[in-house]
Amino acid sequence: MVKHILVAHDLSPDADLALRRAAQLARQCNAQLSLAHVCEADEQAAGEQLQAQLDQLGLDDVRLWLRPGPTVEGLLALAGGIEADLLVLGRHHRQSPQGFAGTTLERILLATPIPLLLVTHPAIEPYRQALAALDYSRCANRALHAAWQLLPPEAKLHALNIEEVAEIHGADPAALALQVELFGQLIDDTRTALGADEGRLSYSLHQGERLNCLDAAISELQPQLLALGGHSRSELSHALLGSLTRHFFDNPPCDVLVAR
Repeated sequence: MVKHILVAHDLSPDADLALRRAAQLARQCNAQLSLAHVCEADEQAAGEQLQAQLDQLGLDDVRLWLRPGPTVEGLLALAGGIEADLLVLGRHHRQSPQGFAGTTLERILLATPIPLLLVTHPAIEPYRQALAALDYSRCANRALHAAWQLLPPEAKLHALNIEEVAEIHGADPAALALQVELFGQLIDDTRTALGADEGRLSYSLHQGERLNCLDAAISELQPQLLALGGHSRSELSHALLGSLTRHFFDNPPCDVLVAR
């Protein structure tokens, strides 16, 4: 259950989108909402600007935190101190010539122990369709569960499992049949844990290049939320982060949720 949402704001229009989405989710989940600005610049001016934004949105029950110092360390310390269980950010790296790589957002994502929601879409209606890339890792399972908590009762979530096969080799029917059986059991267990029925939690399996399969599913389902599992900071996991999370944080088709 989402009980406390922390949204980070850098005084940009992208952060305004994140604040509006965080406010919608806080109302939907009956969660506490905190707004943070961590920077070494003028705190008073930032506080006045953010308070004006809160007043404009009619958010009079939001706790505003202004913290001096390094952004990443300050934000993560605050998130831990207030026991936030969801961190919401805007697409701050939009103007970066390197894209997502090397940005504050990347450093936060690699270090945060709680799910991170990247907000990109200006529409702030409740999510109607979510897509989760689900394998057998704990982080992917946490991402699916975190996405489920952000959906209203009428919304749907589709779990996609991909057996990565070079497209030049083609599909392997025997391997796919085994994967169908194993993944079907995983989905049954997940439905039981979530109390979800087949109408709300569906799934499919694909063989092929991982990114191509995900892109095809996004094109077909048109989700408003994409959930991905992020991995710890080992060398191998960092490479996995690069292949999927980096791609979708550089080119987000919708809001993106990552859990570790």
